[in-house]
Amino acid sequence: MRLALVYHQFTPSGGLEGYLMEFAAHLQSAGVDLDIVASDIDQEFSKRVQGPQHLMPTVKGSSLLRMWQFDRLATQCVSELSLDASIGFGRTTTHDLHRAGGGCHAIYSQLLPFWKRWGLKNQLELQLERDLYVGERTKLFVVNSSQVSQQLHEVYGTSKDRFRVIHTAVDTERFHPTENRKVFKEEICKRVQSDVARPVFLFVSLSHRRKGLDVLLNIWDQVDADLWIVGKPLDARYRAMIGSRGLQSKIQTITPQSDISMLYQAADWFIHPTLYDACANTVLQSMASGLPGLISVNDGAIDLIRDGENGYLLNQPSDPSAVLSTVKKALTTEKAIYHKMSQTARETVLPLTWEAHLVKWFKVIRELKH
Repeated sequence: MRLALVYHQFTPSGGLEGYLMEFAAHLQSAGVDLDIVASDIDQEFSKRVQGPQHLMPTVKGSSLLRMWQFDRLATQCVSELSLDASIGFGRTTTHDLHRAGGGCHAIYSQLLPFWKRWGLKNQLELQLERDLYVGERTKLFVVNSSQVSQQLHEVYGTSKDRFRVIHTAVDTERFHPTENRKVFKEEICKRVQSDVARPVFLFVSLSHRRKGLDVLLNIWDQVDADLWIVGKPLDARYRAMIGSRGLQSKIQTITPQSDISMLYQAADWFIHPTLYDACANTVLQSMASGLPGLISVNDGAIDLIRDGENGYLLNQPSDPSAVLSTVKKALTTEKAIYHKMSQTARETVLPLTWEAHLVKWFKVIRELKH
């Protein structure tokens, strides 16, 4: 089987790029011949994944022009290759399959500041997304949650029978519970100078406003627990919020370079009041680690959440009082129930192996021939 993977950059710069690296490597291990169509390919990717690389000569200095140009050049390149299927992952419009790993941009973009929302780059992204889902040049769409397929159907009227849900694979060997949780927690608490006896909620984010940090900071003076913020450094506004609310002793920031798997193992709860996510990898990773979460209904990962069994749902993630109520519910959860939730969270994602992931992809690819 010969496949083309189409995306403007194969570089280690984000969640989608990380997925692409693993997806390509696992396809190659399964005996698939790969063509990579991109405008930027990282050396690490080139060493790990073999096969023809087709670099599109896009212009420098303008992300707007590069996006427009890459769509057209990639379309031409793919049309000239002898393939079993082509798969797009970004702002391209012409392939056999497309994976909407980021969800529905029309909904996500409503969360952007107005100057970005009405900027030319975002308007082009919206137009390319519309062309993709309203047009017929791409046959089937792979989404990572049923929520995303419903959103795209409602926004663009795309027929539901063109969507296939394949949840993202999770590395359950790297992300797993530990018997040394107390030791891990003691080590991290010593590092960040917090009290090991206090409960800990873990918040992981590279986009704090979208992920719901504001609502957490607005309620945390009423929470008898610590909050570990992992990811993007806090800007002046967030530091000021923490200072004005007297939260310095309750909130610890940890660099993203830290071993995230150890943080999942050390915390007591994962908290994710996101305003929008297609299906956050962090939710799947925390569940694989046996860490129950408080998960926003605005994340497609709720496909996998059973409220009170393997986590709690945040039904109103932008409402501080509603989030506070769920946080307090978590803090008063009985130990036996908590341990059952932890076990059930991991069991829920155990089937999401890379092997099962590829089986589902191959099934969709075979559909193209019928």
